[in-house]
Amino acid sequence: MLKTQHLRFLVAVVDYGSAIKAAERLHISQPTISAGLKALEEELGGGLFDRSGPSNRPLRLTLKGQRFYQRALNILEQCESALEEFAGQSTEKVKIILGVIDTLPQDVVADALLLFKAAEPNVSLNWWEGSSRKVTSWFSQERLDIVWNNVGDLTPNAKLLWRERLVAVVNPDHPYIKSTGTISIRDLAKYPFIHRSRCELDPLGYARLKGAGVKLNVQGRVEREDLAFRLVKHSQSFTLAPEKLVPPGLIPVEVSGLNIERNIGLQWKVGTPLRVISALTSAIEQAVRKV
Repeated sequence: MLKTQHLRFLVAVVDYGSAIKAAERLHISQPTISAGLKALEEELGGGLFDRSGPSNRPLRLTLKGQRFYQRALNILEQCESALEEFAGQSTEKVKIILGVIDTLPQDVVADALLLFKAAEPNVSLNWWEGSSRKVTSWFSQERLDIVWNNVGDLTPNAKLLWRERLVAVVNPDHPYIKSTGTISIRDLAKYPFIHRSRCELDPLGYARLKGAGVKLNVQGRVEREDLAFRLVKHSQSFTLAPEKLVPPGLIPVEVSGLNIERNIGLQWKVGTPLRVISALTSAIEQAVRKV
């Protein structure tokens, strides 16, 4: 019979990279962790970890292990919810600090935070907004519990919410609109460019442009998103932005050859209650659907 303790061992080993580190954080012996994992693997009829390679290499999940790890997270989340509902734990306040990058749609962020607070009144949620670089730094310093960010390569304690392309943004009368819905990366040199200096995709974008031999005609560099889009709205200039950030009244145009996207998701500190992650994910998904 599956034991939730063994599931917690599995999650801890994946999150911390080894049985030794997991044992230290859980304040139990390493042999206890190893015995629990062995019992779990025997019950499931196959290995969950790829143990080939050097002994000092962090443990990696097999394909079967990856699937079961996600199932284990769901089971533990349900256990937490049941304890709260039936064991009277719901009166205990959980304090969470959330980092949010400043290049997400404002309406989505505001609605998601309000929906979360309504759904989880016993969670004390504070949020810090900043650039992707700042939010990432705060998280690495363990000043944040969760980040809503461009997550890049997903780790076990991260969840993808959506992917979106970097597109050219123009007003409805711009010559780019006369194309068949797509322009070439070389077309970007033809019109004035408004540079959104807070965009976390800048380094990759400029590397891609340089590789294509394209030099942008930079007309202005702005910090404020609303100013960048206002300038685009009233001129033949354009900017580059993630699709979901394009405001009403402006048009996203696909740029062939640019091929850049960002992966927006949540990443959380080990030990963050899984029900909080689930509730925040649900709130964000509801907010996105409203837009």
